[in-house]
Amino acid sequence: MKRKHILFVLALLLSAFLISCDSKTTDTTDPTDSTATVDATVLNGTVVAAESGDALSGAIIKITDGTTVKGATTGDDGKFTASFELDSDTDLTIIVFKAGYFRDTTTVFAIAKSEVTVPLFQLQRDESSNAGGFSGRAASIYIYSQSADFIGVKESGSIESAQIAFEIMDSSGVVIGEDNAIEVSFRFGSAPNGGEYLYPSSIISNALGKVSVSMNTGTKAGVAQIIAEAVVDGKPISSKPVNITIHGGFPDQAHFSIGSDKLNYPYYHLINGEATITVLVGDKYSNPVREGSSVYFNSDAAIIGGSSLTNDMGVASVRLISGNPLPNDQTYGPGFFFAHATTINEAEEEITTKTRILYSGYPVLTLSPTTIDIANGGAQSFTYSVKDEFGNPLASGSNYNVVVTTDGDAGAAGDVQVLMPDTQSGYTNFSFVVQDTKIDEVTPAAITVTINVSGPNGGASVSASGMTR
Repeated sequence: MKRKHILFVLALLLSAFLISCDSKTTDTTDPTDSTATVDATVLNGTVVAAESGDALSGAIIKITDGTTVKGATTGDDGKFTASFELDSDTDLTIIVFKAGYFRDTTTVFAIAKSEVTVPLFQLQRDESSNAGGFSGRAASIYIYSQSADFIGVKESGSIESAQIAFEIMDSSGVVIGEDNAIEVSFRFGSAPNGGEYLYPSSIISNALGKVSVSMNTGTKAGVAQIIAEAVVDGKPISSKPVNITIHGGFPDQAHFSIGSDKLNYPYYHLINGEATITVLVGDKYSNPVREGSSVYFNSDAAIIGGSSLTNDMGVASVRLISGNPLPNDQTYGPGFFFAHATTINEAEEEITTKTRILYSGYPVLTLSPTTIDIANGGAQSFTYSVKDEFGNPLASGSNYNVVVTTDGDAGAAGDVQVLMPDTQSGYTNFSFVVQDTKIDEVTPAAITVTINVSGPNGGASVSASGMTR
């Protein structure tokens, strides 16, 4: 009897334990309850094309509070959802990117641990970009850029190639995209026919609607026309010809010139008088040689700059400084000398040219006759010469002046006022006439004729004197 009582008690205890365990594992929470806790702020939005309202898939969404950045992308329906953890309510900046469209930005006030509906993004199309594939079929080809307007003939040392880029557009003037790429071929409209060529002969337009070709020169100068063309839907399209000039060959003897800024300098007795010696160097086509061609200079007298490089017109210059040795050419005599220039032609031979220069000295002045005797109403002729000590003409700017001084009535006519030009010969002998100007007056008077020389070579003076009767 006692044993049965114990077994009954144990059964009651076991039943109570099982009931207690069952009550602790029961979940009474409704999973659909809208009051459930949210751990982050959730942002929902949509991105569409402004002109059509169509959803834009693949748009990139950037969300930031100024410190943290989160990203997302739109789906096929143009919608996006992104979560952003916030400790407190704040403003969030949202930026949307899509290839072929202008970016857009907005700011929303976000409440921590809640859902936020972002205002609709309407992206404007960027018609200058073909990244979105908005272009139609190719309709025209235009020159986009070229690396040079002229290039040198082959093996001249100049740049021998130029790159030309073309841009292809549809009928609306939109640059074609990759989906509408076409094959473009290149040809010469005209050319010098010296072996010039284009590479490549054809090419497929790239994702930016552009094609490029390199033009390489030959051995002849002239103008080359490059044309880009294609066939689209059975219709030909082509660019306007692009002109590139070919020149800049090697120096040519027949087109090699030298000169000085003056013919006659008053430098024979002067140290450090400066002159400029200039060369003009052309190729066999009469075009300037390539820029930077070297020319060597030397001189029979004085000191000259050793070398210079040609500019884009084939011109090069150096300074010539007066000093020892003094000039004395075997043919032309004292005061004369030559400046020389040398360069190399396409046959690797030296070619030279030279120019004659005069350094004139002090003025030497003579007058004949030196006595004057003029009858009433009469006249007397005179000659005078102005040279340097070697018989050469004086430099430009020299001034010769005849002055008549008398108490009577007389005047001079002829070479009474001379301004010297720039010359190496002539202009050394002059003449004039002095005449009694009043026949009806018979009054003897003293008379003096003076010739004055002034200018860069120095000064001199000579006189003749006598009577008018």
